[in-house]
Amino acid sequence: MRIQNLSLFKECFGAVEGETQNLGNANLTQLQAGSIKFESKVPQLEYMCLMMENMVLMKKLKGNVYAGFQKFSRAKNVIERFQAMTEYSNVYIFGEEDAPVDPNDGIHYIALPPNSELIREWFLVIDAPNFKSMMVAYDLDGFGVHEVEEGRNFRGAKSSSPKVINHASSLLENHTKPITELA
Repeated sequence: MRIQNLSLFKECFGAVEGETQNLGNANLTQLQAGSIKFESKVPQLEYMCLMMENMVLMKKLKGNVYAGFQKFSRAKNVIERFQAMTEYSNVYIFGEEDAPVDPNDGIHYIALPPNSELIREWFLVIDAPNFKSMMVAYDLDGFGVHEVEEGRNFRGAKSSSPKVINHASSLLENHTKPITELA
């Protein structure tokens, strides 16, 4: 599948069982659920991702970490965490190339074409032999709609099913090779 046509949300949302829950006033137990379909805003997504990122760092997981921030500039507040993960895992960040990145920081940056479906998606996929987790959320509003960007609305899913994570990883892995290998 060509990267401009790839939607992790469309590929994985239906594979997660259950009804969609509104996480606007969710407690920590709901946010830490292994499997959930949800509607939420930015703070809840940040918390879910933070918990997943902590697993990579605390357990020193060796595997692959795929993250989509929609835009490279949206990763700047957590870039040091992702750089720390490179000590153990292969780290790939997907996004619109709207800000400079450090090509020597150990992270593999995958620039998305302007018409890519993934530009509307925020995701984190952790695929290690002893830990598998994924969160993907579709941005229902887009940038510039809310005065405070944290107010943006998302619909998504979180899963720890090896089948779902393996599928997500295989879709993303196809786009992590150097440009010369993809030609």
